Amino acid sequence: MIYTDFIYVLRWWATLFIIGIIFLPFTKYLFQDTRNRYYIFSKVIGIGILSYGSLLLGTLHILPFHLYSLLALISVSGIINFILLKKYTHLFSFKDTGIIILQETIFFLCIALWAYVRAHEPSIHGLEKFMDYGFVNSILRTSYFPPKDIWLAPFSINYYFFGHLTAAVLTRLSGISSNISYNLMIATLFAFT
Repeated sequence: MIYTDFIYVLRWWATLFIIGIIFLPFTKYLFQDTRNRYYIFSKVIGIGILSYGSLLLGTLHILPFHLYSLLALISVSGIINFILLKKYTHLFSFKDTGIIILQETIFFLCIALWAYVRAHEPSIHGLEKFMDYGFVNSILRTSYFPPKDIWLAPFSINYYFFGHLTAAVLTRLSGISSNISYNLMIATLFAFT
């Protein structure tokens, strides 16, 4: 049981790690004046761009909210970041690897720690957890945005749902079911903090 749970944590972290690596050149370009403190923001920027891209394309009915659409967005983002890296070769040097490894280690340990905490109390009772979980599932069931309201099904969600969309994007990309990824997203918020 513990082994299976740890595999989920590793899959979730690997998804975040890949997003961070793909968006590293763009993040470094944004934070050129800082010394080696930019890496951890590449995950947030990557998740934000992927989520907003899927929201925009799904709202305009250009691309449905499916795994293949997200993989297409990641591919386009990867190509753009590769071009950016080639154009600005000074963006990354091997001197940065030490701080990147340190930041990634701290990030992973925070996710693992809070996943351990949530593993001992995984229920969604209290606060808005039930609604959050319902919104994430509603987004995962939709093809285009806005998703259907979980209580008034013919109508769309009449509430801001971008944060829930980011959880749904990571859920789709990681291939982990929402009942597990919900708690991993809470662990991720802890790690980002």
